[in-house]
Amino acid sequence: MRGARVALVAALLGALTACSSPDGPAPPADTAGAASSSRTSATQPARASVSRPPTASATSPAPSPTAAAPASITISAIGDVLPHAAVNQDAATGDGYGYDAMFAAVKPTIARSTIGICQLETALSADNTRLTRKNTFNSPHELARTLRDVGFDGCSTANNHTWDAGLRGVRETRQVLAAHGLQAAGPTATAAGSGAPARYDAPLRVAHLSLSYSLMNSIEEDTSTTPPGAPWMRDNLYAAQRAEGIIASARRAKADGADLVVVSLHWGSQFDPAVTTDQRTIGDALLRSGAVDLIIGAHPHLIQPCAKINGRYVLYSVGNFLSTQGTAVGSPVGAQDGVVATVRFERDRAGRISQSLTYRPTWVDRGHGHRVVLATPTSHPESYHRTVAAMSRSGCDAKVEP
Repeated sequence: MRGARVALVAALLGALTACSSPDGPAPPADTAGAASSSRTSATQPARASVSRPPTASATSPAPSPTAAAPASITISAIGDVLPHAAVNQDAATGDGYGYDAMFAAVKPTIARSTIGICQLETALSADNTRLTRKNTFNSPHELARTLRDVGFDGCSTANNHTWDAGLRGVRETRQVLAAHGLQAAGPTATAAGSGAPARYDAPLRVAHLSLSYSLMNSIEEDTSTTPPGAPWMRDNLYAAQRAEGIIASARRAKADGADLVVVSLHWGSQFDPAVTTDQRTIGDALLRSGAVDLIIGAHPHLIQPCAKINGRYVLYSVGNFLSTQGTAVGSPVGAQDGVVATVRFERDRAGRISQSLTYRPTWVDRGHGHRVVLATPTSHPESYHRTVAAMSRSGCDAKVEP
């Protein structure tokens, strides 16, 4: 165990020092594909393969000659993965960290989706130094291995804790994710590739953008201020880009071959179940533009309702997925609630794409190792009913899975 972990750390540190690009090397070409194929069965949709974002000199792919062929995919998304120090203590094994037990209950749901997307609200450390202290988040690299093993294909990394470990943290986060075959949509450590989406090759090709109200922990202040020395990161600030800039990025992604554009937005008011005017205004503009097909919202740490606008879904906030927040530490009731939201996209022979949304309520069991468990009418019923009520508050047609 120790030898394998030392080898992994050595490999990651090698990537930090040996690569010619500050953002680190791409994972081996077969890493994501091998992991994906092992999760595919005759009853499950084929997993997406990971496409690296194109460089500025890359040639845009030609449109597929079968662009209007019938096709369908599912995208599963979760809320904030926010490992407080108490979460990491529960994950400590003595010679490293193990998060598998915390995610075990939701693995079947994530693994059966074509694409799994997480909201990573922490930096990742390549050598497990400078780890999380209070509200400054930097998590062990083993978290990425668990995320990939559970079935995630990539993560949104734009949030108000992006800069918690500084520029080094931004660089190492991408390197650790790449080493485990995970895409990153969010800020880059250099101007090269800034604002480029993560891309997933599937029966319907997907581009994923990630933006936040802030990349520094200036709570609840919408700002266009970039971290010191990193002006290119304005590409991931929705206060700087506003709806027009995001729509332009989405249109470029579709011109480059994407059939669908997903946008992760870190927005809203912390611990507030109400959708803000800013969320409604931006969400409405993005979905009515026709350039954006799905919005995944996070940051409030509570479930907020979904809505369907122009035939497309906005999940205003999918709550917490993994954290130590809860009434026992002064957070409001509902801070332990989350969902695995799954959107099914189907394209017919005329090229029209329709959507349907299902979800599974989750709850963080803080008292038993911070395990994320499924909330049902008979298991954690209070959490289940809170989540169902919140999701349907605005008349969203999402269906809860049995």
